[in-house]
Amino acid sequence: MTYSFDTSDIEDGAGGLRRYRSLPENLVQTLRRAVDRNPAGEALVEMGGDRVTYTQLWDRAARVAGGLRQAGVQPGDRVALRLPNGNDWAVAFWGTVLAGAVVVPVNLRFAAEEVAYVVEDSGAGYLVEPGVRLPDGRPVAVEDQGRDDLAGIFYTSGTTGFPRAP
Repeated sequence: MTYSFDTSDIEDGAGGLRRYRSLPENLVQTLRRAVDRNPAGEALVEMGGDRVTYTQLWDRAARVAGGLRQAGVQPGDRVALRLPNGNDWAVAFWGTVLAGAVVVPVNLRFAAEEVAYVVEDSGAGYLVEPGVRLPDGRPVAVEDQGRDDLAGIFYTSGTTGFPRAP
């Protein structure tokens, strides 16, 4: 097979599955690599809003992680994000991941009963909502998650029923 991209880091795994040898172990390491490679590079650009470098993203997310910890969120806990697309959503996402918690995005178009269902069904004990400041605390970064550790629960929202996790 011929590829149009660099394959030098790809190996054949069990059952014929191909994988990259040097993949990070988790999402935190993925972000850390981006920060280390390009600290002043733009990580986020919000239309009509701020431009955020990778270093700023890490620093802000680590403070959100610290704020979540101060609020009692522990590794493995679920954090529901009910925010519009934008920098705050991304910072809250990465802050939740840095706290070692599990991100549960909640569609802003959900009716109140759908939001309640997702929060309850996912077991989310903390909800980040529009108009409320993001948690803020001493920087925290849980970096020891493994590839098999849960990082997010994403609910689909069909037109024929309640949201559901796949």
